[in-house]
Formats: sequence, structure tokens, C-alpha cells
Amino acid sequence: MASKDYEPVERSDHSTVRVGDYLYMWGGDQPDLPKVHNNDKKKALSSLMEVYHLPTGRWEQKPTTGNPPLGIWAYASAAIGNEIFYFGGRCNHDSCFHNSLYSFNVDTFTWRELSPTTPHHGPMMKGYCGMVAFQLNGKDYLAVIGGRGPSSNNTPTQPNAKYQRLVANSKRTNEIHYYKVSSGKWSSPNVTGDRPPPISYFTLTSITNDCAILFGGATPDGDSNNTYIINFSHTSVNFSDLRVSKQKPQERSGHSSVFINSNFGPHLLVVGGYSKDDCWLLDVDKRIWKQLVSIIMLYSW
Repeated sequence: MASKDYEPVERSDHSTVRVGDYLYMWGGDQPDLPKVHNNDKKKALSSLMEVYHLPTGRWEQKPTTGNPPLGIWAYASAAIGNEIFYFGGRCNHDSCFHNSLYSFNVDTFTWRELSPTTPHHGPMMKGYCGMVAFQLNGKDYLAVIGGRGPSSNNTPTQPNAKYQRLVANSKRTNEIHYYKVSSGKWSSPNVTGDRPPPISYFTLTSITNDCAILFGGATPDGDSNNTYIINFSHTSVNFSDLRVSKQKPQERSGHSSVFINSNFGPHLLVVGGYSKDDCWLLDVDKRIWKQLVSIIMLYSW
């Protein structure tokens, strides 16, 4: 699809990841997505990548090779170099969740399975979690945090993690897992500091090589507007509940966040959420939130 007028179909519960001058949008809950575990039609849809060229503002739909993940929506994603990693998600068949990890190479447009879906290995089968890439001593890692999935036929509980039972035989968790890219192995880090409760539908945004911000999300106490700074080390992860200004966004989940590092310093931009249509900007250093009341203000900043 090379027409400058081409636009992807509407969708939800997907992600768009930037690598270089391109945005890569894959999957999501789409109108024509079959409600099956897998079939030819689903594979045809999941084998397409929507690519947006930032300098020209042009969408293009491109085919991929290899076998894409079955978890086509509600997954988590993160980029390292020329690869985008996809974890977990739902396959659109009943309450079927996954805990597989795949990589997608933006140079070759090829999928590669790194860790298969299994109920007895790695993080629990789930969606609506967060995943972020970080680096320690030149080695690349992925961290998978939180999410929700089935209560039965799932991985063993993680020591010191908490689980909240939900309706329809599901549960929410605050599990934290590492994946070391060079070894292909999952591990459970020691968790210190202000660990969040079982949480889903939040945003997890990288701000340095070994630090990220977690904001908002659905918890046992309802939607949250807490902000956590997360610091990663080889065998542990520390959460710090960021004490911010009294003015801050309302509690929310299902929103979007992006990190902006400009001449004005590091900022986190938070947009929307379920039943929300506002924009907020967090000055990370000063710990001050500012509401952007219009699109004009957003662009003028």
C-alpha cells in the first residue's frame, strides 16, 4: 500500500513504536479480526505491519515474514536498536492470553520467536502489562511489569508478588520479570522501595538507560494517578513513589505517555485515558505537573 492517501483501519489495544524516522504499528483489536485462536485470516492480518514515515507524514502497509505472535492485542512492546520486542497479549479467542516473547527486525521485516507461550515458564500469561528496555554494562534487558490474565492454568506465582482476583476467572498482578537478551533467559529480580500494588492498563516509559517512569493504571483501589521512578540493576529493581505537586492529573488507566528530553529538561507527556481527553506534562526534575489545556498550547511548548 504505497498511496500517500492510505490510512490503516481503526483499531484499539495496539502499540506504535518509533525506530529512527519511522513508526511501526502492529496488530490491535480490529473490525475484521477473527475470534479464533489462529487461522489463515488471522495470520494474514497479523503478518502486516503499518509503517508511518515521520518526515513525509505517509503511511504504508508492508508484509512481514516468519510467524508473528498469536497475542495480537493487549500486548506490551519495546524497541532495542533495529528490533521491536512483543510480549504476551490476547489472541481474540475467549479469554486466551499469552506469555510469549517475539522480536521483529525492522530491517528485514522478519519475526522471530524468543520464548514460546507456556503455562509453566517465565511471567504469567497476561496482557495489559508494561515492558521497557534497559541496559547495564552494555548488556540489553527487558523488564515486564504488572498486567492481568487467567487465574487458572497459568505460571506459578512469583515470590513476594501480589495477585488480585478479578471477575471471569482472571487476576491482576504486580509481578516483575527480567529478560536478558544475550542469554535468552527470564529471571525474577529482588524488588525494593515503593512497589506498586497489582496493576494493569498503566504506562511504562524509559527515561535513561537504566531508569523508567510508571504512571497511572488500574489497581485494587481503582484507577491511579501515582508516579513511580524505577531504577534497574542486575539483580534488583527499586521503585520510588514520586512525590509531585498538588496539581496533577486525575486518576486514569488506558492512557498514553511519552518521554520528551528537550532544552527545557526531561518531561513526561501523558495523554487521555478511559473517559479522559486531557493532556498533562510532568517536569521530571522539578516534579511539577502542568496541564496543557489545548492543542495550540501543546505545540507551542
